[in-house]
Amino acid sequence: MARLNNPILMAALKVYPPELAAKVVKSFDVVGDIAVIKVPPSPGLMEGRFKLAERLLEELGRVRVVLRQASPHEGDYRLRRLEWLAGEPRTLTTHNEHGCSFKVDLAKVYFTPRLSYERLRVAKLAREGEVAFNMFAGVGCFSIMLAKLKRVEVVSVDLNLDAARLMAENVKINKVHSLVHVIHGDSRLLGSAGEGGWADRVLMPLPLKSLDFLDAAVHAAKLGGVIHFYGEHRGLKAEAVEGVWLRVERKAKEMGVKLRLLSGRVVREVAPRTFQVALDLAIEEKPGGRCAQAAPKKQAA
Repeated sequence: MARLNNPILMAALKVYPPELAAKVVKSFDVVGDIAVIKVPPSPGLMEGRFKLAERLLEELGRVRVVLRQASPHEGDYRLRRLEWLAGEPRTLTTHNEHGCSFKVDLAKVYFTPRLSYERLRVAKLAREGEVAFNMFAGVGCFSIMLAKLKRVEVVSVDLNLDAARLMAENVKINKVHSLVHVIHGDSRLLGSAGEGGWADRVLMPLPLKSLDFLDAAVHAAKLGGVIHFYGEHRGLKAEAVEGVWLRVERKAKEMGVKLRLLSGRVVREVAPRTFQVALDLAIEEKPGGRCAQAAPKKQAA
């Protein structure tokens, strides 16, 4: 049973009879001043979704817009269909996190506040003066946090033009334009170009694509550099980190690369029995027999 102080449950109890209110999804996201809820397509629930949204505005004083997620995240840009339910008719907002501000258009870019801890965790691991390569930067959250908190220089890439435009705005808003280099393009091409070996740290925060882009990440990274790899595992939570690591290790061997697992953690459950996993990996050897002289010590998760 959900806690009685759950805002969406409190709102649902004002709209539906108790047996239906309990079926409304209890979790929701708040991005800036926009709440995104899920209403199951069950008999009796969809009919009350607009009233539910109005009541939710009353429960959440700082929220000005309520949207319903009408589809899963889909396509290369991981976008979802959104239905306006209540409040101001917009999808653009400003989200604040760990002293940074991010303009986000939920209809045009992928964004989740559920990676807030992960973004801060990665920034804390970085060292001032490093050069990072963010291969799937979105509106720039990881990149800006690295630059603002640790003065890391970041090559920040995204294929979605809307995301790249918002990222450029966010770089200016957070006053890190001298450190974050925004590029609209294919991170595989950029990562695979030239001699490589220029990035101290590579970020791959797109679980469904990361394994396919691992070769470009390794090429861009220095020996002894760190790759922050994100993947997904279907099955038991207790086996999620090992399951993703085994796939990465197998891919690395095919590439002639030796990686060392520094740390791994389950970030969140993204679907029933499907878990997002973060791996921090050190590059110990690249093709040609080149070995890292001093691989990083194990980092805290």
